[in-house]
Amino acid sequence: MEMITYIVLFLRFLQTAAYISLFFFFLIKLKEPAKKRISITVVIYFVAALIYCAIWIFYGQKVAEVLIMPFEIGLCLILILICSADNWSVSLFVMFTQFNLLLGISYLSDISTTQDSGLVYHIEYLLFRTVLFGALLFFNYVYMRPRFRKLVGILGREWRLLAILAFSFYVLESVIHYYPQMYWYEEDYRWHLVASSYLVFLSVYSLIFRSFSDIVEKYEVQERERILAQQNKMWEEHIQEQKNAVNAARRDRHDLRHHYDTLIAMLQGGKTQEAVSYLNAQTKRSESGVLDGICEHLSANVNLSRWAERAREKGIKTEIDARIPANLPMDEVALVAIIANSFENALEGCLRCPDGRKKYITVKIAYSVYNGAGKLQIVVENSCADDIIFESGFPISQKCGGGTGTRSITYTAERYRGMVEFTAENGVFRMRVLLHLLEQDQK
Repeated sequence: MEMITYIVLFLRFLQTAAYISLFFFFLIKLKEPAKKRISITVVIYFVAALIYCAIWIFYGQKVAEVLIMPFEIGLCLILILICSADNWSVSLFVMFTQFNLLLGISYLSDISTTQDSGLVYHIEYLLFRTVLFGALLFFNYVYMRPRFRKLVGILGREWRLLAILAFSFYVLESVIHYYPQMYWYEEDYRWHLVASSYLVFLSVYSLIFRSFSDIVEKYEVQERERILAQQNKMWEEHIQEQKNAVNAARRDRHDLRHHYDTLIAMLQGGKTQEAVSYLNAQTKRSESGVLDGICEHLSANVNLSRWAERAREKGIKTEIDARIPANLPMDEVALVAIIANSFENALEGCLRCPDGRKKYITVKIAYSVYNGAGKLQIVVENSCADDIIFESGFPISQKCGGGTGTRSITYTAERYRGMVEFTAENGVFRMRVLLHLLEQDQK
């Protein structure tokens, strides 16, 4: 029976280590290579569990109780050093927050057991903590992580204050639970102190994160407007330049008769070399303005042609199937922004491919109308490297200051009540965009 009790105690410590590590992994940004670092951490935690249980067996429960907090803090610091790519303020905030929640879950599990000691107590305690840990970790991963990562990306020195706040609550909870003696040695379990402190803890956290979330929301709106305005200005200029090039090509074709007259005059005058030079110059000029007849939409046709030309110049096989009508009910600047940003990202992805891998870009764009509602679907697929990292569903750009293009595409999709999806698998990067278009969207 005693051996079984020690096994359950060992499982309890492993459970604590698993909770600590999963809580961190669900919230922090991991260093690369993530799998290797996680494996090292798991081994260290397993060895620490063996050491702690040995202390419990050879030196008794009271010594083990005194050492539990230094053990847990040490394990967290090891995890931060090995795995966390966030700054220390963020990591320490996560560390002390999970300690506060750990103390609360352990307290609830303890007072919920039917016996005060023995094997049955340890088993019930283990089961209660398993349920509460599971619920908390699920909540963290599904609900808290995306919101927390947004805060990490926007807040700066504020994390120092938040880390101090979390540490202060940890000191408070530690005093209430463990000093001058452990709470379970007292008849009332200090329930009124524990309940009051966690009511304050949850209220302060809710107030702070609600305030910061409002700040983040306002910041995102401003950032979205800034990026879209910047992109619109750039692509408006780009569209105008391409339209000027198209008009110049049309004028050249219109003036073709005059060129013929000039060539005939040169040849009749015996100026053969001058005629050849003149013809070569006009040929190059005409070729520079020639556009592929990819689709009926002028701006889309111009940009798809130009980007395809750039890709082919770099030896990248390019295939485009674009069925975009000339009267597409969509702002042409927004359409060009999606095409150009996605093509630019695809081109960059191909150039980062390892040597020997086939480089290609495939673009499929289709517009359809059903029951008076239009849908524009854009799928861009390209070869890519195998080390693409995603965060919150978006690829992390490898170039300094990158990521504006994907955000611009996402904001434009939101404007047209659509969606964007980015995936990378087996050396293939794929972007899917679906837009819902109405007649008034063209204005």
